Amino acid sequence: MRGDARHGYEETVGTPTSLPAVLTVATTDSSGGAGIAADLKTMLANDVYGECVIAGITAQNTTGVQEIASVDAALIASQIDSVFDDIRPAAVKIGVVVGREAIETVAARLRAHGAKHVVVDPVMVATSGSELSDDESVVTMTRELFPLAEVITPNIPEASTLVGETIDGREAMERAARTLAERYGCAALVKGGHGTNDASDVLAWPGGDVRWFEGERIANTNTHGTGCTLSSAIASRLALGDTLGDAVANAKAYLGGALRAQLDLGAGSGPMDHGWARH
Repeated sequence: MRGDARHGYEETVGTPTSLPAVLTVATTDSSGGAGIAADLKTMLANDVYGECVIAGITAQNTTGVQEIASVDAALIASQIDSVFDDIRPAAVKIGVVVGREAIETVAARLRAHGAKHVVVDPVMVATSGSELSDDESVVTMTRELFPLAEVITPNIPEASTLVGETIDGREAMERAARTLAERYGCAALVKGGHGTNDASDVLAWPGGDVRWFEGERIANTNTHGTGCTLSSAIASRLALGDTLGDAVANAKAYLGGALRAQLDLGAGSGPMDHGWARH
């Protein structure tokens, strides 16, 4: 590595190394706190090599999403092919993909390339409250992307929409996780950050196994990109060889550190410090 003494870098020449690659298929966030920006920061912090396919573009900041646009499906397909044909990812995180055709294209190309360790974050509403997915997109996502997933990571409102019932406590969270796992044939992590008492999450596997991940509620109103960050950290840990349970536990610990760092930027719900462990 070539360095600059003014910035604390040493002048060294390293030997060739290799890192597992992780791909994010998601939208941009011009404020850098969520979407592809958060995914790549998370991957770097978790010691994997991040790659990206841009599946949508937003004009966005901490106060909301001002505009969202799709990317041509053919261009999305070409991006995916380019990644898999050269630096093949060991895991894939899927976030917001804009529109039915784009979602179908992502699913088709990932199937064609035999993608492994797919983590689907079914983002429907941004932290600011702005809607990111319409009803048709949600239906297409459940039909096309969920069957490819090793795990899906809905928060309480998203899980409530997917199962069609109110989730008002731990029993309802666990019931929803079990329902989603059996319905879609993949593990389901229902995140408790939108609850009132704590920030505990529950993971259910097809077949009935369940594991709770206890979590304290951290006093921080700056939570922009928490879902993107957690799902990207899970994908990173899977690429590094963790079991799914360990991947969730390690990802949750990483997210907790990012929240405890208490970064304060922007006029709304601000971003987190993804590099907290390296300061």
